[in-house]
Amino acid sequence: MPATRQMARRMMFVGVVVLGWPAGTVAQDPEAVSAKTWVGREAEIEAYLKTADILGLEDIPVGVTNPQSATLAPGGPVDKFAWKPLAPGIRRGFYESYKAEIAAYELDKLLGLGMVPVTVERRIRGEVGAAVMWASPTQSFKELGGTPSPPNRQIGYWTIQLIRAKMFDNLINNGDPNEGNWLKDPAWNVMLIDHSRSFTPDDDMTHADMTRIDRYLWERMQRLDEPTLTGALGEWLNGREIQAILTRRDRMGEIIDELVGSNGEASVLLRYGIPPDAATPAGADLASRLWQNASEAPFILPSSELTWRGTVVTLDGYRGAHAQIAAAGVRAGYTVGLLAGDEGLLCLTASAGDPAPYAGLQALVGRTIEVFGMLADGTDMPLIEVTATYLP
Repeated sequence: MPATRQMARRMMFVGVVVLGWPAGTVAQDPEAVSAKTWVGREAEIEAYLKTADILGLEDIPVGVTNPQSATLAPGGPVDKFAWKPLAPGIRRGFYESYKAEIAAYELDKLLGLGMVPVTVERRIRGEVGAAVMWASPTQSFKELGGTPSPPNRQIGYWTIQLIRAKMFDNLINNGDPNEGNWLKDPAWNVMLIDHSRSFTPDDDMTHADMTRIDRYLWERMQRLDEPTLTGALGEWLNGREIQAILTRRDRMGEIIDELVGSNGEASVLLRYGIPPDAATPAGADLASRLWQNASEAPFILPSSELTWRGTVVTLDGYRGAHAQIAAAGVRAGYTVGLLAGDEGLLCLTASAGDPAPYAGLQALVGRTIEVFGMLADGTDMPLIEVTATYLP
């Protein structure tokens, strides 16, 4: 094995605990399998679920709504879906509806949440119901013996997902928020299923212990209004149910305002990476976008670290498109940087906690790697501390 690869693998385990990842990246080891295969392919999978040939139906031995699994012909983007033909009505003291399953997925799309698997309306053997994409490989929190604890590298990503899931449950008034309905895949993605008891027209908060808020998701929730919700959900929810979403949103706002008043904005409104829908000015490169975003506070407390993928370059003598940034790094006493394609150059500095990863980067010049670090404050150039690195 080449010495550089041995060193890079060793450096995966040194440095400061990683507490955050930029939005849109996958917080996982390269070998980890993600079950979120629908993201970016929603329209394709929606169409497939509506028309794919069904080879057979089997009862699912878990779940109070008696769902079934439908096996599909091989070769498509999905090989199975959960089938829930729940006509709107009262069952076991709860109002349930297959339409709520579809509404949860459509609202997830509207918010850019990416946690609810693709769900569509379908008719099978004369019954109309919800076809819910089968997310695999996953395990429920119940199967795992409770809320699992992630490795250090996934702490930030995991934490913000749990916060977002609680916020979503509160917005839709999820009437069945048990550990069997929260799923985890090997990449530490959280997925949410079983929403048939959601969207009842009251202002109950499913999770009364909501104490931290994802700033970006909350901003999207605040932009919701009746015309927008009606356009996205009007086929599945009535006017009273749609208005109840806004009522719950406003109640969440009151709770958030109280929390901010008592604990301060920095302790309540957390920022995770770069917002997925953030507008990038024409001509702006990755470095300037990261640096502009880093001026917004706060990251996930008490500190937050991000990951970048790119090619290690020597700053002294660099003559590329970002020569000015390289020159500034050299003047500050730094020797290596990370070139993220042709989008930007990040100057790298030694971690105060462990300088070894930075020293090891000297041997990785010209190699494509991932760097875990933290954007530094008080500088006039994009700058990160190195806490760990590894080769893809």
